[in-house]
Amino acid sequence: MQWGPSGFTSRQRTIFGSIAIVVAAFVVLSVLRLPGVIICLIILPIALFMLYSRPDASEQKTLRSSISLSADDIQDVVDEYEHFAHSVDTAAIADRTLHRPALMDTECEDPAVEQFHYQLSTAKRYLRRLDARLAKANMETSEFEQLLKITDQRALELKESWLVARRAALALGPNYRRDIEGEA
Repeated sequence: MQWGPSGFTSRQRTIFGSIAIVVAAFVVLSVLRLPGVIICLIILPIALFMLYSRPDASEQKTLRSSISLSADDIQDVVDEYEHFAHSVDTAAIADRTLHRPALMDTECEDPAVEQFHYQLSTAKRYLRRLDARLAKANMETSEFEQLLKITDQRALELKESWLVARRAALALGPNYRRDIEGEA
């Protein structure tokens, strides 16, 4: 059995709670006999309701919200790149043609630009799959925590990669293809 960071997981609490209810019902029935049956008929539904009510629901709601915010951070970087790549704004056109054309080249051999395009494609795929993961029924709180950790990590890595790739593309300048072709 694995222990969660704050004691039992919700599944472990459910198992131990079920065992405790069965033991308590057995003790009440063996000691009180007929009155015990009546007491058990009254108390068992209440105990089962309390056991299966989701005490982690508010925590899971908070984790869902945090995951959504991290996904929004990923989407912000994707939107920044899409604006850079496809906007008809004069500043964006100048940026992608005069200052950072290497950032538009998905086959650019600069490691920073190459890494950014790889992370961008995996981030888009991750965002497409994230809603399906969140829609999964009966997710444990620990699964939400792990998903949040992964989403936060992806958001941070993509943002850093975007900034590094922009600097690298600016350093390569507008004639980066001529430099590559001149070496060959």
